[in-house]
Amino acid sequence: MQILLTGSSGVVGTYVLLHLLKEGHKVIAVDRIPLPPTTLTSLQGTYQDLDDILKVEVVDLTSIGEVISLFSRYTSPPDDTPSKSSSIDGVIHLAAIPHPEGNDARFVHNTNTSISYNVLYTAAEHGIRRIVQASSVNFTGLAYTRKGMQRFDKLPIDEDEPSHAEDPYALSKQICEIQALSLCRLHPSLTIASLRFHHVLPTLAQAVEWSREEEFWMWTSSLSAAQACIMGLTTPQEGRWKGHEAFNIVAPEIAWRDATAGSLELLGKSEWNDEGRIGLVDREWWEGGRRRGFWDCTKAERLLGWRHV
Repeated sequence: MQILLTGSSGVVGTYVLLHLLKEGHKVIAVDRIPLPPTTLTSLQGTYQDLDDILKVEVVDLTSIGEVISLFSRYTSPPDDTPSKSSSIDGVIHLAAIPHPEGNDARFVHNTNTSISYNVLYTAAEHGIRRIVQASSVNFTGLAYTRKGMQRFDKLPIDEDEPSHAEDPYALSKQICEIQALSLCRLHPSLTIASLRFHHVLPTLAQAVEWSREEEFWMWTSSLSAAQACIMGLTTPQEGRWKGHEAFNIVAPEIAWRDATAGSLELLGKSEWNDEGRIGLVDREWWEGGRRRGFWDCTKAERLLGWRHV
């Protein structure tokens, strides 16, 4: 496949870029800045045919004109019959302001929602029918919600948990998913998978070092995130799903330095135990798995064939 990847110079984007090339895909790497020299040098040393499998595009995704020009270089014009020259098989949209810290709230919200709509709308308009976009477990309101104000209707958290977003990042992720749903109504043959990643890190050891109570001691491995992106584009849909779907993409167990501590034990000793913050706790979820995580990812396992590694 030839895949257009936005946010390719970012942290998660770099993981995904490397994995796509390793798996034999061709990549159109798109970002507002070029690939870091260290990344490019490493790739040049790994792939002798790099110029054939990687195209780098520096694009301002907030500019409608630049986004249209980007897609027009690789696909047929809108409303034309797709031709053999159309060479984008799928889009992975990861570009975003990754957190609200140090940025104006309006800038975070407006940038994330506008670039997502620009990319997804233009891709659909140019005949692309498989799209993945990065969403986040922060869809519900989590990391950047005011301390003590995070709340959940039930544990474990599945994709039906309502959003309690109050920060611009969480709100932008909610709106990006609504936009994807709308575009799939407009284009009935379009499929968009919104992947709700947790904090993406390469190794469990790094996750244990980073682990935070306010985020339920959880994480997502970089390899698992990259694999989910590919599965969102390639998994057969017949009889499984169509249109837009959101998927939790989170590790199956907590990353906590005390290996003897169970998930519910940690929960009971934490601020999450304060009255009104957690509704129903399905304790059967943790039977036989004391350190099982707080996100239910069975939907991704069932519909995408994804499992965390």
